[in-house]
Amino acid sequence: MVSELAKGDWEDLRAQGLTPTLEDFDRLNLLALRLEDGAETTCANFPRVGWAGDVPFFEPTVQALEWFNRYAVRVAANGDTEFTLWAFALAHAREPRFFDALATPEAIDRAASEWAKSLPVTKEEILRACRYAVHGFDDAEPARPEQGNPAHRADTSAAARNLANLEERLAQACAKLHATPAELGTETLSRLDRICEAAAVELGREMKPDESRLRADYDLTLREIVLRLRAEMDGKETKDA
Repeated sequence: MVSELAKGDWEDLRAQGLTPTLEDFDRLNLLALRLEDGAETTCANFPRVGWAGDVPFFEPTVQALEWFNRYAVRVAANGDTEFTLWAFALAHAREPRFFDALATPEAIDRAASEWAKSLPVTKEEILRACRYAVHGFDDAEPARPEQGNPAHRADTSAAARNLANLEERLAQACAKLHATPAELGTETLSRLDRICEAAAVELGREMKPDESRLRADYDLTLREIVLRLRAEMDGKETKDA
């Protein structure tokens, strides 16, 4: 499916003498479709499960996200360790209260190391499974105000922001659903959103997707692509001169 928004911006870029790639169009198109369809629209079943061999990795749940941002990011020594802890979190995301005992660096290292050693699959297989569990087939990465590689290790300030956002969404869900945080720990954020939307519909409230965030994702990504293409054109002109 092709978005008219992405198609129009693609044609504008070419009219300006820029040469966007097919990957650029695909990225813009996916983000534009999210904007047109809504934040959680997908044809896939939820919660998602990505498989590496016979090892399942689950769509992030509240408890997995909370543990990863509160503890794992802070004890990871490097990007490889952080990825291992992220995969570990996804692998156990749906086990109720699994992370309660994993609050110290020693406990985390021991549990994650033993788990990683037991895996009968490669790192590449795990990466693909985790990517699907988190994003599904729609894995376009939007640009961010602070430009950086999303594959790089997150710092503790980013983890703190993620944790604050998670706690805010969890508090809202608890209030709407009259549930405790522990009762919602194994739910994914996408499912919580749909449950809250269903509850709101029952109360006669009109629900709208978070269009401002989706629009910002698209606009920032388009800007990033334009800046890259102009830099490439300037470099080519300098070389030809």
